[in-house]
Amino acid sequence: MKMSTMMRLSVALSVVSLLTACALGESAPAPKQLDLGAGAMNGAVAGSSAASAAALPPLPPIAVPPANAASLLTETMVVWRVGDLGQPQAYATYRWVAPPARLVTQRIVDRLSLQGAVLQQSMGAEVPQLRLNLQRFEQTFSADGQSSQVHLTLQAVLMRGSEVVGQRLLNIRVPAATQDAPGGALALRAATDQAAEQVAQWLTSLHATTKR
Repeated sequence: MKMSTMMRLSVALSVVSLLTACALGESAPAPKQLDLGAGAMNGAVAGSSAASAAALPPLPPIAVPPANAASLLTETMVVWRVGDLGQPQAYATYRWVAPPARLVTQRIVDRLSLQGAVLQQSMGAEVPQLRLNLQRFEQTFSADGQSSQVHLTLQAVLMRGSEVVGQRLLNIRVPAATQDAPGGALALRAATDQAAEQVAQWLTSLHATTKR
């Protein structure tokens, strides 16, 4: 049998197998879902966050609308890349339970709620608004694939009406314990909790300054 004939036969058999699988209802397994844990206020995180909040003065009511985000972070893809300049990729068998922008917003709301009332939207100029912009939320591997760390970059801007009261750019990196999606998710949970704590500390400092 000639090589070209064998190739055509191989392609034909592949097509038949694919059609048969479709006819039988076979499909790829659903992606596994990842989250940032049961809640920012559970376990050891609960103790450290509550202790930190108890040591800080209460905050006045604040509005925290859903964060804006880079386009990749408005979907549920779990993003990774090789090196800081590598092209972003997505794990084929894992998804976030919700877009990262929503997960990070909720974590920050949970943390700020320990110090005062948090609203979803501003009720007027008298209630300051915290605007969040999630720019990076991903796992970055070394060139040899033997190690990885997660990157979380978040811009926070405090507005009072149309006035910018203050702004802060957070750039947090946390090593991943394992070189896979679950390991990256655990590290991103730690990075998000660090970001939430830093935002709370920053807002407390701003409030103390503006009261003078």
